[in-house]
Amino acid sequence: MGYVVVFGQLLVLGIFLVSLVGKVRSRQAYREFITATGRLLAVGPGRARWLGLLAVAAEAAIVVLVAVPVTASVGFVLAVVTLGGFGYALVRALRREEKAAPCHCFGASETPVGRRHVIRNLVLIVAALAALGAAFTGTPGGVEIPGVVIAAAAAAMCVLVVVRLDDIAELFRPVDVRR
Repeated sequence: MGYVVVFGQLLVLGIFLVSLVGKVRSRQAYREFITATGRLLAVGPGRARWLGLLAVAAEAAIVVLVAVPVTASVGFVLAVVTLGGFGYALVRALRREEKAAPCHCFGASETPVGRRHVIRNLVLIVAALAALGAAFTGTPGGVEIPGVVIAAAAAAMCVLVVVRLDDIAELFRPVDVRR
């Protein structure tokens, strides 16, 4: 069970670190994120700024909490709540048929929100819950370096797939061959 926790820590840490950096890497990136937040949630600029600030603060807290083994469980819970909030925003936008709004989950993006973003969040929630469960039910004892390396490699691959999901989906989009 220790490797499930290590995998979960690295997965959640990687996802939220990339997401956080994508939003705050520049003033322009942050403004685009706030604009997308307002558009996704159909709220005014003032409320979008507060919600955006809350999202960035939550992501930063998750990165710190999950990185420290003693507080990782709290980080997993906060990740589940935050992902649930993001998922709610995505579902709300889809129900309003606000499909032109880009997600900006990992920084600048022109890809409109879609069901795959909701599914991605659900999968990440399940992963965080599995790591939380393993943290509580795992047997005490150490983990060995080879197992940690494998867990880290698997987590890195999953982070890469999640972050580049829109690009991967684009590869499998049907091509119009009519001329």
